[in-house]
Amino acid sequence: MKSSKWSVYLTIGLMLFALFFGAGNLIFPALLGMYSGNQLWVAVLGFCLTAVTMPLLGVIAIAYTGAKDAESIARPVSKGYALLFSIALYLSIGPFFAIPRTGATSYSIGIEPIFGSSLWIKILYAAVFFGISYWLAIRPSKMADRIGKYLTPTLLLVLTILVVASFLHPVGDLGMPANASSAVSDSYKDLPFVAGLIQGYGTMDALASLTFSIVVIQSAKVFGAKTSKEVAGVTVRAGVIAAVLLALVYVFVARIGATSQSLFTFSDGVFQLNGTAIDGGHVLSQASYFYLGAIGRAVLALVIFLACVTTATGLITACAEYFHQILPKVSHTAWATIFTLVATTFYFGGLSEIIKWSLPVLYLLYPLTVVIVFLSLAKNLFKGDRRVYQWTIGFTFVAGLYDALATLSTMTGFFQLPSAITHFFTKIVPLGAYSMSWIPLAILGFIIGMVMHVVLGKTNESSKETV
Repeated sequence: MKSSKWSVYLTIGLMLFALFFGAGNLIFPALLGMYSGNQLWVAVLGFCLTAVTMPLLGVIAIAYTGAKDAESIARPVSKGYALLFSIALYLSIGPFFAIPRTGATSYSIGIEPIFGSSLWIKILYAAVFFGISYWLAIRPSKMADRIGKYLTPTLLLVLTILVVASFLHPVGDLGMPANASSAVSDSYKDLPFVAGLIQGYGTMDALASLTFSIVVIQSAKVFGAKTSKEVAGVTVRAGVIAAVLLALVYVFVARIGATSQSLFTFSDGVFQLNGTAIDGGHVLSQASYFYLGAIGRAVLALVIFLACVTTATGLITACAEYFHQILPKVSHTAWATIFTLVATTFYFGGLSEIIKWSLPVLYLLYPLTVVIVFLSLAKNLFKGDRRVYQWTIGFTFVAGLYDALATLSTMTGFFQLPSAITHFFTKIVPLGAYSMSWIPLAILGFIIGMVMHVVLGKTNESSKETV
């Protein structure tokens, strides 16, 4: 190693933290804290399992397997599945949800409290925010990197000041827990641990870990790691540093939310501001105004604006590069243009709507991501046998698809699933009542695959290319 080991771990760990740290890492814990109240610690524990532990395992899985990206880590299932999984993942962390969420979050925190929510203000802000992001994405420039280099420490400093102020002069004590809706994902009062687990999906960091990991691996090699063992060692330690920082942010931001209930009115079962249901952006904006005044809120808004711009720029670039790779006839610039326009369109739905519509997709993609990570880490147990991959992923897909469709049915009312299917997944399958039937079904699929591996042969079939 060219540099001292711990300086390398710290440098790469901070870089990985900066890659993960975006809009969702603030708005979800803030709202979780607001609704969980004195159930905060139970909810945060669940949240950290899916929003901290799983991204860390995703990074480790990429390093351990030597995979290049999300598509290659899923290829043992089949080439066709790997392609579809990777496309769905990039669209989710890109133009459909994560990119528009960056614009909506920065608007909710910095613009709406000052200028209001008129359509013309939204249009003007969209032109500025997505225009800058698009310009940076299509013009190779170090501007975004330079902003990011100083941005993360500045944002952490502002958050630290906010956290310290919340301890020295809190708005109030930990409030009473409340369910944001009848859905399991919003049951902060009745099922805080489960609600925290599902809300952790929303950060999308487990999905993003499969694309960010290659950056960490390349950085480890730049710092002198030569063997695969050295690369994996650096990656794991850097991942732990990033995970600890993420967990600290989640705990303290959630606590700010839990002690800030009196800044809002509680009506019709939800916390409101000026008669409208709040989101995590409102929580941070009102809390920063209470603790730091108008100047403090403006500084926080500016820093989050820059953070969201750099995140949006990176996501536009990454998605454009991937789709240009699979469809090279369409240029990188054309893909960047398409994704920016799509993201801008979804931005106008508002932060709450973006979060709501992402939930059915995450109910499907998150379990598939978790399972492929665990299979990658455990592949030596079954010598990479493709049958184990296929049976496990197949059962997980069925359960995840049910949860996604059930959530979509409840949200829209456009269709209703057959009662027999609903009964099976919610009453018969363990954990089904908590929208987690994928866990026992994934285990069942794994067992079937292992039995086939042992009984029918131990050939390493994952090396064979199938569609």
